[in-house]
Amino acid sequence: MNWHNLRSIGVIVMTPMWTTTHFPAAMRSLNPSTRAKAIEIANQLLEQGQLDKQRAITISIIEARRLARQYNADADLQTRPASAYAF
Repeated sequence: MNWHNLRSIGVIVMTPMWTTTHFPAAMRSLNPSTRAKAIEIANQLLEQGQLDKQRAITISIIEARRLARQYNADADLQTRPASAYAF
């Protein structure tokens, strides 16, 4: 089935709003892995259709930073020697 047939029967094909090469300016300062997660989250929020673009960007950046901090904290706990926790 080609794209014209899909459109004729009313199927809407969603393409991501943003990609790792095309993303909002607000995400420029994020490191690449955090930015990729923010893009993923923002696209999911927009796909749900309940938020405007700016709100989706803000929420996705906050959530991606939170996840990055959590991941880094977990990685730090796993790599520290047991003696680092002695009181």
